[in-house]
Amino acid sequence: MFTWISEFFSLAKNYFIFALLLALSLFLISTNHNSYTRGLQAAGLVTTAYLEAGVQHVADYFLLSSRNKELLKENARLIDTVAKTHLALDENEQLRQMLNLKSQSTTPLISGTVVGRSSDGGRDFLTLNIGSDEGVRIGDPVVNGSGLVGIISNVSGKFSLVRTLLDADSRIAARLVDATADGLIEAGSYGELKMSNVARRHDVKKGDIVETSTLSSLVPPGIVIGMVSKATDRTGNIFKDITVKPAVDFSSIFAAFVMQYEPPAAAVKLEKEAIKKK
Repeated sequence: MFTWISEFFSLAKNYFIFALLLALSLFLISTNHNSYTRGLQAAGLVTTAYLEAGVQHVADYFLLSSRNKELLKENARLIDTVAKTHLALDENEQLRQMLNLKSQSTTPLISGTVVGRSSDGGRDFLTLNIGSDEGVRIGDPVVNGSGLVGIISNVSGKFSLVRTLLDADSRIAARLVDATADGLIEAGSYGELKMSNVARRHDVKKGDIVETSTLSSLVPPGIVIGMVSKATDRTGNIFKDITVKPAVDFSSIFAAFVMQYEPPAAAVKLEKEAIKKK
């Protein structure tokens, strides 16, 4: 034990002597006021200033680099929070509209959640987590708080498939509310719809509301389909070219109602008789 202490002091002695002499030298230089030592003092101060500045720049660089990484992480967190907030607000608004629809609807409604989406090559379907066990049938209309979503095309016990208005095979009889004109709603381009069979004599304007028609036996009349975004007359064509923006935002829909709609028996009978005659 004493041997180790003796060796330690023996090795450290030179460092202690050097530190003492260095401190003494600095003291003498700082208290000596002749021109030579003043020059050394000035040079020492300048050198120390440069060294401190260099060290400070290096320290600032690493500090800023670390701070920048922290800010990037915080920015990513805030962006994620904002996105989740917008999603929550959108879902709350959809739920509010659906609750309002449920309170006003005279047709029984079955609520379901969207659990799947298929959109490819002109086909556009939604999968709902409700099926025949809940009373869903093929041909039932599907709506949400904004308007018409589509028609049930396939059903299993627990799930159902909705052919949306954006599907290439979708056809719905529709009516222009302001122009009091009937036509046919089909899938258009770029997420929009097109309305055909509207004669040129009708005054159709941008912003006109399009609803389901009384001529349809598939869905109840008066359900909002969308709004006219463009209406033009084409030379040589007796019908207008009408583009309709859907009322439903198909990219964000997360829930919907299946309507247990029973079309008027007289209308169904009339349609069947017409089809037989053809």
